[in-house]
Amino acid sequence: MPSIFEMLALHCRKITLNDYRTKMRIGAYDHERLGTQPVSVTAEVWVKLSFGQEHRLSDVYDYAAIAQIIERTASAGHIDLQEDFADRIISALMKDPRVAAVRVRTAKPMACEAAESVAVETFRLQPLNQQHP
Repeated sequence: MPSIFEMLALHCRKITLNDYRTKMRIGAYDHERLGTQPVSVTAEVWVKLSFGQEHRLSDVYDYAAIAQIIERTASAGHIDLQEDFADRIISALMKDPRVAAVRVRTAKPMACEAAESVAVETFRLQPLNQQHP
């Protein structure tokens, strides 16, 4: 039986925004509530393929929308947890009916002094009844 990622590869085009960097108010600890901190986001968006036509710019998924959604989510106000930040990004990305799946990785470079960053990764697939071939 093929994995979900093999199935997505057969029916989707994957768009990846790598290491988008922004500053935002994030963190559940008191010292994290004092100001902004850097966060990086990598987003993978699986967009359903359309066959039998030559693509025009107006037909394809605008990857600039990924960065806009990340920035809008980051600037909407303080978020305690990276998990919630990732979930909000995913929910916004999946509002587009062409999107079949999304994986978001958020990373906070200042969260652990001895590490490059602390990251959270979340994957979500559209419910099967919303998927189209």
